[in-house]
Amino acid sequence: MNNENSPSSMPLLKLPFSDNLMPPIVRQIVTNAPESRKVAAMVAAMAPLCALAARVRARYYHDSSRLHALLLQVVIEGAQSAGKSFAADIEALIMNDTLKARDKVQRRIEQEYREKKRRRSQNQQMEEEPRTTIRVIPPTISKTVLTRRADLYERIMGDTTIFWMFAEELAQVTDAGRQGYSNLRTIMRSAYDLGSLFGIDFASDNSYSAIVDINICSMFCATPAALDEYYDRKAIEGGNITRCIVCPLDDSIESDNDMFLPYTPEQQEVISRTLKQMMADNYDEEDRLKPTMQLDMSWIDDECRKFIQRKANEYSLTGSEAVKVFRKRSSVSAFRITCLCYYLYALEYGFDPTQPLADNLEQRRAQFRCRRIYRFMAEFIIQQMLRRWGKKFNELNAKRAQEEEPLDNNLFAMLTPEFSRDQLKVLIKQIGSTTPAKQFLWMWGPKKMDIIEAVDKNHFRKKKYL
Repeated sequence: MNNENSPSSMPLLKLPFSDNLMPPIVRQIVTNAPESRKVAAMVAAMAPLCALAARVRARYYHDSSRLHALLLQVVIEGAQSAGKSFAADIEALIMNDTLKARDKVQRRIEQEYREKKRRRSQNQQMEEEPRTTIRVIPPTISKTVLTRRADLYERIMGDTTIFWMFAEELAQVTDAGRQGYSNLRTIMRSAYDLGSLFGIDFASDNSYSAIVDINICSMFCATPAALDEYYDRKAIEGGNITRCIVCPLDDSIESDNDMFLPYTPEQQEVISRTLKQMMADNYDEEDRLKPTMQLDMSWIDDECRKFIQRKANEYSLTGSEAVKVFRKRSSVSAFRITCLCYYLYALEYGFDPTQPLADNLEQRRAQFRCRRIYRFMAEFIIQQMLRRWGKKFNELNAKRAQEEEPLDNNLFAMLTPEFSRDQLKVLIKQIGSTTPAKQFLWMWGPKKMDIIEAVDKNHFRKKKYL
């Protein structure tokens, strides 16, 4: 693979600090990962851990009236035989003794009922179908079954939940859609935000009808070709790509012998203890749902604002609609990862993450580290989005503007040293941007970036070259 989207064409990314400063579970996973897989191991751990942190809530600075659950959609991208199986190992480590163990009891109840139903005589009356609270769902699940699971969970437990979905091959998800299973891309757009309702309504008494809040954390493994097929034009234009964290794998020959180390007894003990703590924050000893836990994340607000503004400035220079659109959800996903890490630090060090900063050294350290995690993840997420879909997104915007080919997407660089308002409007249209010329002029002007000066009302001059 030599194209610009190839994972192997990307430089090896470094974590924001040493492995031993990561939160528990993440620390053990990353420490035992080879250098070429450390970032990928960190990202792969985030989605299942967020699914476990189902009762954690937080307010994001941009919309403080709305609570966020820790919902993530991760794709591990690598060529065939690039070693994507490590993601399945991480998923099993986190899920086998937690949600999957809990679901096993629930699924056995369902299986016993189906077996009784299969063996019953024609005239035998069947008892009511069991009401179960299963949270681990396959990507081939139908809309009806998914709606039923979400509705039953809310009825029985008294609140919504976060489902977990994992697929070792994204192609399976695409194939399932062709075979008449649910159109997962439509569902996943709603599943990214708490309170986004999804519903089905059938006239038949034998079908299941309900309007529910479906929340899903997911992780898929994919080849570049499978990723392109799943995130097609409809997914790009519909917003699926902005909800996704894509993580490329280094598939160079030099990484062939990179192996994960086995966990030591000490590492296993930390992992097991932390997972038990997380499950205990979900359910009490009688399997009743615990109240939600709202983290105080106000200390990260400035970092989020700075990132959004940096990318707004980048958009002002380049005119790239992809940067303009991708920056917001990149920040949201990075914020949710930061919330998870802060929660994990709190479990380890015993401070209360729901309260403002107190005179607690470990809490201060946790916030310092989480700020660095946010900065790293926000930049990582948007750069991978741009690598994978930036050019295509801009081309589609240009096509909608009825231009056959987009020009160089650096709008400011395209302008001559002196330019007119009309020239700017033409170039804006050519790159497929919908932002009015006056907004670019304001951003470039003395009140913001100060890189242009007015000659007269409709003519301008660059003050510096970028």
